[in-house]
Amino acid sequence: MSTIVLVGGSFLGAWAWERVTPLLTAYGHQVHPLTLTGFGDRAHLGSPATTLTTHARDITNAIEYAGLTEVVLVAHSYGGAPATIAANTIPERIARVVYLAALLPEPGKSLFDITPAPVVEAIMQTVQDGRIPVMSDEIIDAGFGEHGLTSEDRAWLRARGVGQPIGTYQDPAPADLIAVQRLPRAYIACAGDPGGPPRLPDLGLIRLAAGHWPMITEPAKLARVLDEAARS
Repeated sequence: MSTIVLVGGSFLGAWAWERVTPLLTAYGHQVHPLTLTGFGDRAHLGSPATTLTTHARDITNAIEYAGLTEVVLVAHSYGGAPATIAANTIPERIARVVYLAALLPEPGKSLFDITPAPVVEAIMQTVQDGRIPVMSDEIIDAGFGEHGLTSEDRAWLRARGVGQPIGTYQDPAPADLIAVQRLPRAYIACAGDPGGPPRLPDLGLIRLAAGHWPMITEPAKLARVLDEAARS
């Protein structure tokens, strides 16, 4: 049995893992899906002061206060950035980091720093009250390839999704990320996503026949892959 901590991407909270958590529990794992500040039932806590550092602290605090060790830290999409920083802060508690179609931060840079300028400009034009709004169908269809979201999935996502605090993309990662780079790490690349996974020698690559949100569209496939990754 492994202790698995799940961190969702932009707009998502612990609720996004509801289709996966019972499957992982059935495999025998202890599962802890997290909700970061400003999302889900913590939506009211989000503000312009909510940053990437805030979200990294959410993760480290959740792990430390629960007394978790030998953690398999699973991070989806945007969640890859704060999860990397968290694992770098408490490497002694982390057994493995598993990135799921995730963003990886670069030392000393914000996520906007590593995003093409036209994309940053387009995102900034959508910001409302300090948040990036939940994506429209047009943005999802244009930017996420064969995502596999049904109309029911999209309605479920939008009913619970909450806009992303803009500070999370503007806050730089620490200049030193060496500790996390020494941990065992794997990257789950979703076949439906455009582009390819990061080309880093220390990342084991796992391929999953799913779109960008497999916890919603392919929970059984994802649970099986996470179970195997946790046991490896």
